[in-house]
Amino acid sequence: MSWPRSVCLLLVLLTGCATSKVEPAAVAESPFTLPAGAPRNVRVGFIEAAPPGSRHFPCSLIPGTQVREGYLLVSRDRDLHPTGALVITQIRGRIALLQILRGAPHLKDEVVLPSTELTREADKLPAFRTDS
Repeated sequence: MSWPRSVCLLLVLLTGCATSKVEPAAVAESPFTLPAGAPRNVRVGFIEAAPPGSRHFPCSLIPGTQVREGYLLVSRDRDLHPTGALVITQIRGRIALLQILRGAPHLKDEVVLPSTELTREADKLPAFRTDS
């Protein structure tokens, strides 16, 4: 082996292979992406249309969701702030009928099984009142 080749081989062995830092693949933005450190609440479904001022409204359940009547749930907006404290009054297939206890949930709000912190935040919402 010639002298220049030996030097080049020695330099390659001493410096190692060049590596480049691989950036993690970009995650598609979701309206319900959790910020770092946020509690992970189990998503149950999404609020569907309901008559204005109604205390009851339907929630489309995510396939595979295991909930029962009487479960306490919390609805939250895209910024993960609670919009309502809810209770399941009836389940029919993949639709749950929810009753508002506190707050005022909006169409397409996410419905989750709440953590202790989220329950405390939802308890601060004003009690639901009917106009009648």
